[in-house]
This record gives sequence, C-alpha cells and structure tokens, in this order.
Amino acid sequence: MTMIVQQLVNGITQGGLYALLAISYSLVYGVMSLVNFSTGSIYMLGAVGAWLLCNYLISDFLLSLVVGFAVGFALAFILEKIAFKSIRGISRISSLICTIGFSQMLNELTALLFGKATKGMPSFFSEKAFEVVGVTISWLQLILMLAVVVVLVTLQLFVYKTKMGLAVRTVAMDNTTAGLMGINVDRTISIAFSLAGACAGIAGVAGCIYYRSVSAYMGWIPGIKSFSAAVFGGLSSMPGAILGGYLMGIIENFGVQIFSTGYRDVISFVVMIIFLLFCPAGLLGRKKTTKV
Repeated sequence: MTMIVQQLVNGITQGGLYALLAISYSLVYGVMSLVNFSTGSIYMLGAVGAWLLCNYLISDFLLSLVVGFAVGFALAFILEKIAFKSIRGISRISSLICTIGFSQMLNELTALLFGKATKGMPSFFSEKAFEVVGVTISWLQLILMLAVVVVLVTLQLFVYKTKMGLAVRTVAMDNTTAGLMGINVDRTISIAFSLAGACAGIAGVAGCIYYRSVSAYMGWIPGIKSFSAAVFGGLSSMPGAILGGYLMGIIENFGVQIFSTGYRDVISFVVMIIFLLFCPAGLLGRKKTTKV
C-alpha cells in the first residue's frame, strides 16, 4: 500500500509537469496544425530564467513562476513572429524541421552562454506537510500540484469562457472562415502560441524546482515525453492533453516500480507508439474530417 501511494503521489506531481507541456503542444497544434518541438527548449529557458532570478536577485517561488511565464510568453511570441508566421501553409514536414532546428539553436546558444554543466536550484518548501500510510508528502509537492492545477484551470477558463478564447477555438476549427467572420487571425495565433510558451516556461520552473537542477539540455526528454502524453490523451484536445499528461506521469512511475529506473524513458515512448498504432486520435481526441 505504501508503494502504491508513493508512486501515485510522484506520478501526479510529475504528471502535472507533463500536462503543462502537453497542453502547450495541443494549443499550437490546434491553431496551426503544427507540432512545435521547440517546446522543450522553452521549458529549459523558463528554468534558466528562474535560476538566474534565484541566484542573482531574489530566491522566491512565486516570482520564479512569474519569470517562467514571462520568459515563455515572450520567447514564443518572438519565435512566432519572426519564424513560424512565415511557414504557415507550407508543407508540414518543413514546418516540423523548422521547429526542431529552432530547438537545437536555442539549446546550443544557451549552452554557449549559460554553460553545459548542470547547476543546482535553491530548495523551496522542503519541509514535510503530512504523512499518509508511511508516505511523506512535502509542502513542495503540494504547492507544485496546486500551482499546476491553477494554471491549467485558468487556461481552460480563458479558452472556453472568454471572447479571445472563442476566437482561438474558431481559428482552430477553420482559420479562413474565422478571418471572413472578422477575427484577427494573426493576433489570435500569436496569443495562442504565446500562451503555449508561457505554459512551457512555467513547467520549466516547476521542473527545475522539483528536481533542483538546471541545464542547457534539460528540455529535450521532458519535451518528447510530453508530446507522447499529448498523443496519448489526444493532441487535438486540450482536456485530452491534460489527461494524457497526468496519466503518463502515473504510468511512468508505476512502470519504474515494476521494472527499473532504466526503463523510465522507454515507457513513455512505448505508450506513444501503441496509441499511434491503435488509437491515433488519443483518448479524447477527434479525427479531423476534410469536406470537399
């Protein structure tokens, strides 16, 4: 029982990080039909921004999250304006290669300026909150869970309860028709892309605080795993991406308990391959139909 509760808590905490990154993939895919593989690099830069804040200015948890949001939002906005706007409508493989190229550029530039060595992150809320059936749960785990839920709920309310959110959903359905209806498609895509970057930046901050480490290449594996989670839940569905993120975290932690830590990264990719083969739309995703 102790093992089950321990892995469940670990899975929910880690799954929240995957959910933030997965919803970042889902937002961009929804409005641009583009898989943005630079998401992991934005995750990393959010973490680097928080590290710089904590080591050179002030060590504060909430300010770190704000920095992660700002870094992710600004970087995604700039990338969309200077790069991804110009590749709209071209072949998907070209767009995909472009996002991978930008990811590699950001990683190598950060390694050049920040260094390749892994750096430690200050500790926050490491005290024990309470104990359940022999499992110690820290305040950090509880606060990270709460922070992730607040971000995800806020984003869902924005998308489904505001006029701008309606514009995002309309553009996701058909950007040509949305433009004819008077919606500013360029601005809507920029906002969606920037919010996706903000989610990735916040995830990066949460990840570096949880694992207490930062490096220039820390975003690649979480980025790919979160893409697996988005595929698992449904890349075209924001609720599906969130569900996929949490389930991926739980499955991964129980898989490590059953097999070994050496299979941690393998489990995520096996799940993605299975769903691509047998359920390509994911748990909550919907197949897009083209009318002629």
